[in-house]
Amino acid sequence: MNTYTYFAQAIVNVATRKVEKYELLLRAWSPQTHEWYLPNSFDISVGMQTRMLKEALKDLEVKRVGINLTPEQFASRGVVQRLARFVAQTPELIELTVELTTAPTLTELSAMAPEYHQHGILIALDDVGSDIDDLDLAAQLAPNVDIFKFALQNLREQGHTDDLLGQMRPWAELAAQHDVQFTVEGVETYTDLQLARQAGATRAQGFFFNHPIAPREQKQRAFAQQISNLNDLI
Repeated sequence: MNTYTYFAQAIVNVATRKVEKYELLLRAWSPQTHEWYLPNSFDISVGMQTRMLKEALKDLEVKRVGINLTPEQFASRGVVQRLARFVAQTPELIELTVELTTAPTLTELSAMAPEYHQHGILIALDDVGSDIDDLDLAAQLAPNVDIFKFALQNLREQGHTDDLLGQMRPWAELAAQHDVQFTVEGVETYTDLQLARQAGATRAQGFFFNHPIAPREQKQRAFAQQISNLNDLI
């Protein structure tokens, strides 16, 4: 039986660079190498997800988080109900977002979005501009979506790095038209951050800020930085 946990990666305000939320990313434990790795399958139960969420929240300073759902999970009313109970029973949680790397159909989203939204759960379309690349479909989905996440890392892997700003702008404009928050992920350099800012992104995520790490380790690093800052003042 696999052992899973969540690693956390910061999503920051483009203007202030302050952490606004975290994406929680699934990792599995390898008994052979004694390290956490990115699993091939993300199809774990919602019960396991909420247990890992509870553990992660203990060590995250900012209690706004996003988790990934499979298309089957997103379309399941049982999953919505389980997440809704978790939100209701977890007062320390400020905001929960479910991220979708596969675009739902308009029928699915129209049916399910109100159920998520009535419990204060936000919906993000992840990997827009690459895995989700149909602007016309996205325009139809946008009224029921809260966040677009544009994936620079996918464009790099696909070799589509010409005119990144030009590739981002249509998605940023679509987000603005529908009052959808626009995040650029895969930000690895200061140049990437500048491109995100020029495109109109309000949030950014990527290795330029931090690599995904276990929330407990993140807490320990933050404490060590606080101590270092205090020592600098002495």
